[in-house]
Amino acid sequence: MRRKTLGLLLWIAMALLLTGCLFRPPDELYRRPERSAGYDQLAEAIRSVKTGLEGQFGVGCEDAVIVSGDNTASIQLQDLDGDGQRESAVAFIRVPGVEKSLKIYIFTAVDGDYQVRGLVEGDGSAIYSVDYVDLNGAGSKELVVNWQVNTGVYQLGAYTLDELEPVEDTAVPAQNQAADQASLRATELLLTSCSTAVEGGAYSSGYRLLDIDQDTRTEVAVVRLDAAALSGQVELYGWRNGRMESLSTVALSAGITGLNRVTAGYLAGTYYPPALYITCAQSDGSRTIDVVAYQAGEHEGKMRLANLALDEHGVSRERLRGMAELGPSDVNNDVVLELPQVRMLPQDRDPGGASAWLVDWYQYSQTGQRSRVMGTYYNVTDGWFLEIPDSWEGKVTVSRSDVVSGQRQVVFSLWQGENEPAVPFLSIYKLTGSNRATRAQAEGFITLREEEDVIYAAQFYDCGWDCGLTENDLLMKNFQTIQTSWYS
Repeated sequence: MRRKTLGLLLWIAMALLLTGCLFRPPDELYRRPERSAGYDQLAEAIRSVKTGLEGQFGVGCEDAVIVSGDNTASIQLQDLDGDGQRESAVAFIRVPGVEKSLKIYIFTAVDGDYQVRGLVEGDGSAIYSVDYVDLNGAGSKELVVNWQVNTGVYQLGAYTLDELEPVEDTAVPAQNQAADQASLRATELLLTSCSTAVEGGAYSSGYRLLDIDQDTRTEVAVVRLDAAALSGQVELYGWRNGRMESLSTVALSAGITGLNRVTAGYLAGTYYPPALYITCAQSDGSRTIDVVAYQAGEHEGKMRLANLALDEHGVSRERLRGMAELGPSDVNNDVVLELPQVRMLPQDRDPGGASAWLVDWYQYSQTGQRSRVMGTYYNVTDGWFLEIPDSWEGKVTVSRSDVVSGQRQVVFSLWQGENEPAVPFLSIYKLTGSNRATRAQAEGFITLREEEDVIYAAQFYDCGWDCGLTENDLLMKNFQTIQTSWYS
């Protein structure tokens, strides 16, 4: 009896320890999380700068809006000196109605307080994006700012703090930091116009940051379109001779009416050379994809941009009509981007429908060699694609059935000719709804992939034809879901 009593007391003691929060006062239970070290000092430094600006210009200050990109917070902690510690705080302020109304203040912690390290200024209604990269190879990071002058109108600037004195040597009292802007102003390395990319009603900037020559320094590639001339070009800027210089330009496809997307990726090759994949609208409603690489020029030791996709007429051979969702994608997960080419399947149902198309994917090497990687049935609507065997060429047609609620079915059939019904040999299903797991276990069903709210399944039919996917789990290997990151 005594042992049972001791055991019971032990369990009660453990329960009380594990639920120790029950003994805390109510004000502790609802207490806000503690602020990080230095938060109050940084907030006070920013307030002091805003107060100084308001006194200088006679108008109220506000946080500047950063529209897009990876860095959109109004206060950002950054490692600008490359030592692995985020020693800098970057604040974005707008002073309405004044010249260079957008102001970016860079603060550095000194003896527990934050002092202004540098200042970047620009004109516009907002900051579209800001990036921190090493442009000059010194190890520290520069600021690359895309100023949004108006909706769809951008100016791209690059700024360095390297020429400023260390903050310990030039500490300015907080109340004077706004007024003493000349000594704090960062050096402007680049300021140039930049076209706008528009796709599906969404705006994005027409530039990319990449180490295109693989020298560890980041270069800036800027796309500009001339709407009147139906032409465009890419200009590359990089660090040479102690400054940012224009390194090379190259023409895009003739007949361009608009910029849709600029994608940074890689080419096929031993060292995966970087490249730009630039999707543009053409006057006939089609889209072209230009492939821009950096390669050896005519003179020894001289590098230049080259458009690998241009044909003899000055237009990219990578041309798409319809299927606006398609674009450069790494469909085989080999790091290199593939480019789509659409071709029609034979059909006796759903004429002209999206289900009647196959997509072939091609890669480029740095020398401009174009190679076919695979053929796919690419189902953007349902979010999956199937790599198809070469033996299907000219023999297969596709149809779909969405009659059953929560079930989207694509049927692959053996083509028998225009006057004969096609013979089904494979169906792939996208199953949704609360009973999707039960439906996926139906006789003959094979589960291909299961995600949070979706099950992808397949079913073979006996039609007397070997489709090449029935053995060794080939169907599962050839089936993939579409990754949305491919389109960013």
